[in-house]
Amino acid sequence: MENLFKKEHIIRFIKFGVVGITGIGVNSLVLWLFHEVLNVPLALASVLAVSVAMYNNFTFNDLWTWKSNKSRRKHNYFQRLLRYVVSASLGAGINYIILILLAEFTGMHYLIANLIGIAAGTASNFLLGEYWVFKSGDT
Repeated sequence: MENLFKKEHIIRFIKFGVVGITGIGVNSLVLWLFHEVLNVPLALASVLAVSVAMYNNFTFNDLWTWKSNKSRRKHNYFQRLLRYVVSASLGAGINYIILILLAEFTGMHYLIANLIGIAAGTASNFLLGEYWVFKSGDT
């Protein structure tokens, strides 16, 4: 694995973080909408919120974060999307487990528990994005 502290990786990580912040907003809004407004049970509302946020994040990461290697990518759009779903599912699983454990077993507010879960999956999502999902032909 190459040096993660190169300028290009740092810039990508910052962009990844910006996209992640939009994903947190999308996730939290969709979670609130389904759970509070539509009375969907928290466990199902969380799965729906994560799914919508995951597609949001894939789209912006594909178009912006990893735009610089677009012409050298090894995989087409649908292959990248499938890889992203697989890799982001790891982070989503971490998010889900932490959300349910903290909200249901400690009484923490579900939106705060959700933010902690999101933070826990960030590093794995970036590394898998860098070295598997958006990988270019020269890396």
